[in-house]
Amino acid sequence: MTSLRFDGERVLVTGSSSGAGAAMARAFAEAGARVAVHAGSRRDAAEAVAAALPGGGHAAFVADLADAAQARRLFAEVAARLGPPTILVNNAGPYSDTPLRLLDEAEWDRVMGANLKAPWLLSRLAAPAMAARGRGRIVNIGATSGLVRSHAAYGLAKAALLALTETLALELAPSVTVNAVVPSQIASARTDRLAGYKAAAIAATPLGRLVTEEELARMVTLLCGPDFDFVTGRAIVMDGGRAIAAFPRIGLSLEAAAAMGATPGADRN
Repeated sequence: MTSLRFDGERVLVTGSSSGAGAAMARAFAEAGARVAVHAGSRRDAAEAVAAALPGGGHAAFVADLADAAQARRLFAEVAARLGPPTILVNNAGPYSDTPLRLLDEAEWDRVMGANLKAPWLLSRLAAPAMAARGRGRIVNIGATSGLVRSHAAYGLAKAALLALTETLALELAPSVTVNAVVPSQIASARTDRLAGYKAAAIAATPLGRLVTEEELARMVTLLCGPDFDFVTGRAIVMDGGRAIAAFPRIGLSLEAAAAMGATPGADRN
């Protein structure tokens, strides 16, 4: 999948027992890293992914990242089993679409805890060993919901995650880089079951398709490789152009434009 090598690296990918997170775990393992596979609740799923990874030394872990105590425990268990992560990918992030006026406090805490507090906490725990080593990589997985006003608390958490990315990049430089990858809807088996939604998402995407799990995994590994040593605090948006703010084309004719005092094409160079 990639010519990059991560031999000797220890990678924690949260939310890696399925989907894009599992693809990231596989990409790092294929490049020689030892991977900590994390699940929110299903240990069997995490163990299955870890067992299927190429190479050796991988391990499975379970923690509900909406609970700060469990996030701390996850980090301690990974450090004890594999050693402190040299690469941290904050991928886990439960979705919520409940309108804010109807959202209860428990759901707010769950969404904000897993999508925002856990990435901050895990980054804070991982940073000292990365700095002492002289090199570390943190990649936060955002969502285009953070770029537009949608999906209520989930969108708010993903927007704040981008601000967190920039702030951590400044605070952890120069030894640790912190970046974000921001996908739109990801092609998956779940999306395939939502035919109407999938068609609408593709229709709204200029490039005419959805980003794949493998593309997302490839970008994450690239950010952790030497070609991106001078990139930090940046968000790479992988949405096929979907989140670009575009003024609707209203199809003015030449006559109508002239009547409005405009000369079509006059500003072209």
